[in-house]
Amino acid sequence: MSKEIDRKLKVLRTLLVASLFFLTAFQLFAAESSGKPIALFLNDPAYDSALSPIERSLAEQGIVYRIFKIFKDELPGDERDYAGIIIAGGDSMRNYIDWNNKIYEGGEIILRGEVPILGICLGHQIVSRVYGSVMYYSEERRWHNVKTLLDDPILEGLSDTLLVWENHAYAVAKLPDGFRLMASGSVTPIQMIKHETKTIYGVQFHPETPGEFLSTPQGWKLLSNFAKISKAETVPVPLPPNGRKVFPY
Repeated sequence: MSKEIDRKLKVLRTLLVASLFFLTAFQLFAAESSGKPIALFLNDPAYDSALSPIERSLAEQGIVYRIFKIFKDELPGDERDYAGIIIAGGDSMRNYIDWNNKIYEGGEIILRGEVPILGICLGHQIVSRVYGSVMYYSEERRWHNVKTLLDDPILEGLSDTLLVWENHAYAVAKLPDGFRLMASGSVTPIQMIKHETKTIYGVQFHPETPGEFLSTPQGWKLLSNFAKISKAETVPVPLPPNGRKVFPY
């Protein structure tokens, strides 16, 4: 009889240990993810129906996102419904700020900074202008090395020198108010910035862009790190073979 009781106690102990393990694992997973997608602000009508390189990068890394076509006046009702915001490149600051420095709804979202924000190329310039900087002509269309200057979670796992794609006609003339310089280049000095108190980043280069010799660019890790900082939802889903399909596929 005592042997049977011992056996049952061992089974109960095993079940208890297993339950505690899975509970701890679930709590750790919950702490790592908010369960919310990234809001991707598209500013280029060329990607009205085509898959943008940023989408491809996010999708192939399993980072859940939702598209907002800013050129069609799409904006989230409440940015806090999203883990973070990526502001893509393009050729128009519509719905953010005009040339008289009047700030619109998209710019107000950036000023509030209630969720992590990453501006890429034009997005970087938009962030900078909203916070008081100005632009100047600085054309670069090439692969180029930029030097990182600060330690930060968004650069985790990356080297001090990044090979990145530059594709811009204008650049940020001075650090915007409240920002620090994170990376610099020989032609365009202000290549990456971060707000001193808010989780807002800007990168002049295109971390999402692959090349014929670089199918998985270093910058994809930067995007992955931003998703991690944002605690964005991630899933093990590959990119669909044809056409745009927004998560969940």
